[in-house]
Amino acid sequence: MILLKEDKINYINIGLMLITAALAFIMPFETFLFAYAFLGPLHYLTEISWLHDRQYFSKGKYDFLVLLIIGILLSIAAFASDFGYDWEIYKQFVELNLFDKLLVFALFASVLFALVKNLIIKVITIAFLYVFVAGWLSPEKATQNDSNTLVFALTSLVPTLIHVYVFTGLFMLYGALKSRSKSGIWQIIGFIIIPIILVFTIPVNPQGNNLTGYGENAYYAKGNGFFMTNVSIMNHFKWIDEKYMTNRQYLDSFVLKESSGFPMLEKKRIKDSLASKLSAAYLVENQDNEFYQKPIPLRYALPTNSKDYFWNSVFFSTIGIMLMRFIAFAYLYHYLNWFSKTEVIRWHKVPKVRFIGVVVIWLASCGFYLYDYSLGLSVLFFLSFTHVLLEFPLNIVSIVGIGKEGYSIVKNGFKPLNSGS
Repeated sequence: MILLKEDKINYINIGLMLITAALAFIMPFETFLFAYAFLGPLHYLTEISWLHDRQYFSKGKYDFLVLLIIGILLSIAAFASDFGYDWEIYKQFVELNLFDKLLVFALFASVLFALVKNLIIKVITIAFLYVFVAGWLSPEKATQNDSNTLVFALTSLVPTLIHVYVFTGLFMLYGALKSRSKSGIWQIIGFIIIPIILVFTIPVNPQGNNLTGYGENAYYAKGNGFFMTNVSIMNHFKWIDEKYMTNRQYLDSFVLKESSGFPMLEKKRIKDSLASKLSAAYLVENQDNEFYQKPIPLRYALPTNSKDYFWNSVFFSTIGIMLMRFIAFAYLYHYLNWFSKTEVIRWHKVPKVRFIGVVVIWLASCGFYLYDYSLGLSVLFFLSFTHVLLEFPLNIVSIVGIGKEGYSIVKNGFKPLNSGS
């Protein structure tokens, strides 16, 4: 009966993938926004509760405190940034690149939490680990790390797409291998193939993605939303067609910010001949500038206009819609998979007082998003980010478990467990 119940859940999940893919195709941005606002908070709360009852899958009873403290520090800095508070802690985070350092440190430290029980070994190793991460991600190495895909994946994709898609897939695969479930393997196959079909085979009409004005504004969320996540992904993998500063734009904005890494341009007298060439790319005349006699990429020249520069690429380009389809699929199914396996994971088996607290906080969270999506993102940052950190040891356990079960299957064959014994 247990295997039959598990098979049923697995096939239901394949159906949920198809429904998720359909919604991600019809309205990718709104699908994501709905899932993140209304399913996300309930997922954070119930998963943290479930992890707590299982000691966060760590060898040490208090290992999770390291991850929790990192979550608190990152949340304080994010809160200061979102609400414009001039706090010293935020300045230190920016100057020392602590956002990236603490995130990567938390991930690496979780390997120790999941596998090592000896406290002395953990303390010594963690100290060396932080020194390594601090040096690797130091501000002095920012330029070379900007183009490093591994660094980008660890700092930008781990808390977002890797968390909701890769780690979800690994958790599902571990469960399927551990129970020797054929339906679980079919579920994994669907998890891989369905988004590939959704993203790469279904035609894209950039102007027909059913995007609403609310969807645009909520996704940007006053600069605090996921808009810049899409931008960072598209930028890193060079999926955005480069635009260059024109002579007209040079006239409108002839000063480059120091933060963009380029020297200040001097104001010049405009020659009469320039008037007929306003739409042509502006060529730098300063011989000391790396762009001498070359056009300046507009995203560097006008950093304050990044929203306008990237707006069409994110919302109305073929590659932008393809990326958003995958993001919407990954997030919505991540939540649906969690809730669909309630009877298997049994996250709902908690004390009544805690369950009521979860429901109350969830309803309040939904209220924040309904009132102002940007405010909801800021207020819920602690829960959303900290649940990612607290899940790291489980992710390590899943990876190790896949290796062990895979070895056992190679050695003994894929033998289904006996349901009658």
